Amino acid sequence: MSDVIDRLPTRLKLAWGTGALGAAVLMNSITILILYYLVSVVRLDPGLAGTLIFIAKLFDVVTDPLMGMISDRARFRSGRRRPFLVAGALLSAISFAMLFTVPQFASQTDTAAYVLGALLLYALGYTIFNVPYMAMPAEMTDGYHERSSLHSYRVVAISIGSAIAGSLAPILLQVFGQGREAYRIIAILFAAIIFASMVYCYFGTREARFTFSAPTTHDARNQVRMLLTNKPFMWLIATKALQLLGIASVGATTLFFVTAYLRIPLANLGVAAIINTIVTVLTMPLFMRLSKRIGKRNGYIVSTIVFVIYCLSWIPSGPDEPLIWYYARAALVGMCLGGNILLANSMLTDTIELDARRSGMRREGLYASMYSFVEKTAGAFGPLLVGWTLQFVGFNRDLPPNAVQEPQVLFGILMGVSVLPACLATLSMVTLSFYRLDQNMLRDAVAEPAMQGAAAVGAERAAVTAPPSGRL
Repeated sequence: MSDVIDRLPTRLKLAWGTGALGAAVLMNSITILILYYLVSVVRLDPGLAGTLIFIAKLFDVVTDPLMGMISDRARFRSGRRRPFLVAGALLSAISFAMLFTVPQFASQTDTAAYVLGALLLYALGYTIFNVPYMAMPAEMTDGYHERSSLHSYRVVAISIGSAIAGSLAPILLQVFGQGREAYRIIAILFAAIIFASMVYCYFGTREARFTFSAPTTHDARNQVRMLLTNKPFMWLIATKALQLLGIASVGATTLFFVTAYLRIPLANLGVAAIINTIVTVLTMPLFMRLSKRIGKRNGYIVSTIVFVIYCLSWIPSGPDEPLIWYYARAALVGMCLGGNILLANSMLTDTIELDARRSGMRREGLYASMYSFVEKTAGAFGPLLVGWTLQFVGFNRDLPPNAVQEPQVLFGILMGVSVLPACLATLSMVTLSFYRLDQNMLRDAVAEPAMQGAAAVGAERAAVTAPPSGRL
């Protein structure tokens, strides 16, 4: 059995990528719906709702790095990562159902306590699934461009999951009204999709190569300290933090923007999500070729520039604008988000490989946990900023969803969906310009003198295949 794998079978890439479909339904549904649901249906104050979401994300300060180190050190028959996918799937599905079936309590305090508990369970479930899941590609293949190919399957799955969240949810809300019953239908249906997708990923990757980490004398603090010396990783993380904060702001503002600012039916949001998905899938081969021609970093910069143009294009928009321009923007953002996700995650896998070659340790879980932590922290700040902005400008939660709000409220909504994310994305291109890791640098990487006592990478990377039964 070869220690080096440059190519993966399509069925394996498809099975691994499918796990992202459930994760995308989970993340995008909560990003788009949760703040709007808590404010307009559950009737929590916007500031309180945003704060609860933020507090739950702070929970990840502990759980993400801990999950990364646990999955690095685990020794199951089926590898270090895969068994956690099942546990994460179960908790993710349960917590999603809980979040969108909030009981009607007598006081806002009781409601807030329930919501916080469900959000904490959601954060834990997503961590248990996503950290091991994101660590798997570094073990599965050694090919520099094969990592991009593997992640392209994930991007397609994310696009489909995003389309489900972005199109089916608004359609269900349009058909069944925007009350509790409509959200209850969404909760049950989407929870089933989340669970099925994540569990299929577990069974479908039983043939994937995995590795066991060699024992190390470094404690958790020293391992994190060594991680911080990986400059390409740190610049990539800084870039993603800025971009994800802007994307979270867009997501948290979207339903307010569509209903209160543009004042168009929610079904149009569903059509836009489908257009977005189709364009993302169609442009994926373009970004694959672009990354080979001009490099992953430069391809990433191109996708970011397109995103900035998309955000700024909302400034002249309004209720009287033809719908064709709304759909054109959906196509524009579809062009950039696929390349953004594809190249960022491929670059993440490269930084993990760089660390392994330099340190002699396999720490995919630790890296994935830090990446996941930044993703979720940025996702927490988005609703926090939007929630308190809406409270500050006087958003009236008692008005119907498509009612005309005060001018300052509309201005605050526009800032959240346009100017703020555009500024953050522009700043991210500055940090991205310092990312220097390419194929030549990765090929020439050697163990650093301080790490000579660590186990050799080659010894750690002996391929181990799980038994056909796929049991733990």
